[in-house]
Amino acid sequence: MAQFDAFVNPIPAARRAYPFVVTLQADIAQNAREQIVAPLVPAESMPKTPGRLTPLVSIEGALHAVLVPALTGIRARDLPQRHCSVAAARGELLAAIDYLFFGV
Repeated sequence: MAQFDAFVNPIPAARRAYPFVVTLQADIAQNAREQIVAPLVPAESMPKTPGRLTPLVSIEGALHAVLVPALTGIRARDLPQRHCSVAAARGELLAAIDYLFFGV
């Protein structure tokens, strides 16, 4: 498991609204019992244009907004199979995390 790996949402009841989650913590914590993730929502479901806290990533050709303000911990064992990587959006994802925690 690496930073910015995306997984199918392991919470079945939430999967329809948030089909994927993305790991945000650094690779140095890849063997942790829990992973810090943010849910992804199809961009077409967003009520307005995503902003700095909700960068867009492409999964299977569809845009998804990463809901950085909705960070949560999920047991690593509940993320068994990586779906894809969204590391191409690394800059935008790190900027969103910085903005959330440091306001910059």
